[in-house]
Amino acid sequence: MSETKQSWVDSLLVYKDIRMLRILLLGAISGFPWVLIASSLSLWLKEEGLSRSTIGWAGLIFGVYAFNYLWAPIIDRIQIPLLTKKLGHRRGWIVLMQLIILLCLIVWSFINPTQNLALLISVGLIIAIASATQDITVDALRIEQIDANEGKSMAAGAAMAVVGWWTGYKLGGVVALFTAEFFQNMGLVDYWQATFLVLGVLIILMNICLMFVHEPIDNNRQNNQKETDQMIINKLGSNNVLTNFIAYISGTISGPIISFFQEKWFCNCSWYIRICVFV
Repeated sequence: MSETKQSWVDSLLVYKDIRMLRILLLGAISGFPWVLIASSLSLWLKEEGLSRSTIGWAGLIFGVYAFNYLWAPIIDRIQIPLLTKKLGHRRGWIVLMQLIILLCLIVWSFINPTQNLALLISVGLIIAIASATQDITVDALRIEQIDANEGKSMAAGAAMAVVGWWTGYKLGGVVALFTAEFFQNMGLVDYWQATFLVLGVLIILMNICLMFVHEPIDNNRQNNQKETDQMIINKLGSNNVLTNFIAYISGTISGPIISFFQEKWFCNCSWYIRICVFV
């Protein structure tokens, strides 16, 4: 067997790893909410006779995704009662956001767009915020599936994440359109509202499948965070409500940012040193 053919075989064998299936599922969970606030919402408003400009304004809720990095450190820090202990930090947040999206779909099923447009858009904004927050933990859990030294698996995982996202988006769209058409042909007046209830069932199924995604246990997370907070309090020279709050905020937000730039600075310097030695 030639080296080129062997290389192709080795590349394909990476996808036999069960972790690739888990990453595919995580990608689908991430892509599915876009069906709700993109395709389905737009078609719903259009079929209700609303203007294109109104539908365009409704599309502004997508702007939430551009700013989810602002609260990412907080999501990484805060633990959810019961869910974190039962499911893990990442999966707990994903399930919570999925439940919020499910409740929003139930609320949508009772809304008439022409009479309660503001409420409908507000609920859509909540779905967008929950989805953007979910993406934070989905990405973190996906990255934690593969070790940093597994180069081929990491590349394959990135590809599977993209495939999973489009799978969740496209298949969700197909289900939404076929279901809406089915209810419409049955003579159901509020067929889109009923369709969102069916999509809610898909969210429940995704949560069930999520239980098969392994989450690495990090027992040092809380201890490291407490040590960082205590170090900041010691630097401030006093221990009261104000300094505890400053330490909490600094350790939650400033710490990850500083760590990120320190890591990037170290990587850039190491590459610079290698180039200088080579020259």
